[in-house]
Amino acid sequence: MRILISNDDGYLSPGLYLLYDAVRDLGETVIVSTEFPRSATGREITFGKPLRFTETSFMGYKVYVTDGTPIDALHLAIEVLDFKPDIVLSGVNVGDNLSLQHIFYSGTIAVAIEAALMGVSAVAFSADIREFSEFEDPKLKSIVEDIARKLVKYLNDLGMPQGVDVLSVNIPRSRNFRGCVRVVRAARLRWSAAYRAGTDPRGRKYYWLYGVPAEACESTDVTAFEKGCVTVTPLSIDLNVSSCVLESVKNLEQHLRSDATSAASYKGLKK
Repeated sequence: MRILISNDDGYLSPGLYLLYDAVRDLGETVIVSTEFPRSATGREITFGKPLRFTETSFMGYKVYVTDGTPIDALHLAIEVLDFKPDIVLSGVNVGDNLSLQHIFYSGTIAVAIEAALMGVSAVAFSADIREFSEFEDPKLKSIVEDIARKLVKYLNDLGMPQGVDVLSVNIPRSRNFRGCVRVVRAARLRWSAAYRAGTDPRGRKYYWLYGVPAEACESTDVTAFEKGCVTVTPLSIDLNVSSCVLESVKNLEQHLRSDATSAASYKGLKK
């Protein structure tokens, strides 16, 4: 089994090596990351400039580092190192990635999604912490190690469940953890946008996003997480609607054809 580990917090994040230590004995394992944190970059990829990709050592670990994005790091590992993974693990991210809102922003989950697009089983890990130093918490380490090892063994033995492309795992602060694990869908929103206005030293006005927590529906990742559970959210990367829904929208074809015909006729009259 070949395991690739990456993140969006950069190669200095202890969360990267926490995952590595959890699964290093389960297969051939390689670490790739970005030179700097690239949080909330989503699925950004670099087209307009060349990339650096170098091997370095950090805290005794061998890690491959790029000046690009998390998606760049994944592709460089596969294409330049010729490392074709069976499983990709992303994280452990500093901060949770609960709700569809965060899932679409997250660089951590973007790595897992990109791997899934290539047919590779992928798991994204996020933790409710704010600083790298919090990774030193022995209880948090124990939770991550236990969940990561069990998931890797499960995926190696059984593969992804049918219809699932990515697993997004969110781990609460150790003091909030109640010993439960829940497989749940993602809430729609985590927060609503709100801005605080201010004035900079040059007298120019600015607006600082801080957000207001949104009310989540029951039986979602947000509500289970708030009850102190580790949440596992199965995700499908197919954004297409179902066949039944597609058929129900077929009347759009006639509507658009008639509008297009009218527009063409109008253009002919102007000539």
